[in-house]
Amino acid sequence: MNSLLLLLAAWQSAAAPVPCRAHLELRQQDGFLTVTSHCRSLLPAAARYRYELSLQRASTGGHSQNTQRGEFEVAPAQEVTLSEARVNVSAQDTYRIQLRVLDLAGHTVAQDSAVQGSVR
Repeated sequence: MNSLLLLLAAWQSAAAPVPCRAHLELRQQDGFLTVTSHCRSLLPAAARYRYELSLQRASTGGHSQNTQRGEFEVAPAQEVTLSEARVNVSAQDTYRIQLRVLDLAGHTVAQDSAVQGSVR
């Protein structure tokens, strides 16, 4: 049992620090939903990442999807705005929004998501 606890403690201490925090900002105004994606560095050095922002909309008229991708650099403790998307809002629409921040090897390092339903 002691060796299992030691192994677990060693694994936890060897885990890499979380490099950044992804954040979605949603604003509704004048019949539009504006989605702004952000990333805040939690590392003491500058780093480069990629991001993917996916917005799926389901309405009585059908489905649509918008995907934005890009690469960015963030300084230590800096927050950067990655992208912004603006779509019409209807009370019957449902939105599923996902932001993923990936390292340059394609591994997800941070993410945020939101579901917006019965928007008014």
